[in-house]
Amino acid sequence: MNAAIWGLIGTVVGAIASIATTWIASRNNLHIQLITNKQELTERASAFQRQTLVDLQDAIHDTLRLTTQGYIQDRDAHFRGNAWGDNMLEEPLNEEIRLAERRVAILRERVSDDQLRKEIKALMKVAQKTLLSTSAAEAKSLMEECYVVGNNLLESIGTVLRKHY
Repeated sequence: MNAAIWGLIGTVVGAIASIATTWIASRNNLHIQLITNKQELTERASAFQRQTLVDLQDAIHDTLRLTTQGYIQDRDAHFRGNAWGDNMLEEPLNEEIRLAERRVAILRERVSDDQLRKEIKALMKVAQKTLLSTSAAEAKSLMEECYVVGNNLLESIGTVLRKHY
């Protein structure tokens, strides 16, 4: 009988140890899975930001190029004798500018960095003012400001982009 009791106690202790080991292993596996899921989510968010920032760089280059083309069209019309601001941009260029501004606006809202979004808004404001200027001197000054703000913005995008690698 004594051996039977010890056998029962051994079985109970073995069962408790097995249950405890299984519980600890399950808990550790859950913890590891949660950490893995969090890392995957962080990596997906970082990849999304990287792609957004790369696309944004392209869109900003397009916007600066198209703003320059609009400025040149206005300048050429002014040289031909039109009053500054009376010139309507050619329709293909006007549409390209609209689409570029739209693309920048969409990408801007995907950027997670608040300061960078403010810088993008500042550039777009200067670019729009350039195309809506009422004098040659104002347009030239705004175009120069546009280049400076654009360059600074592209540097900021590069800085933020490098943080996501």
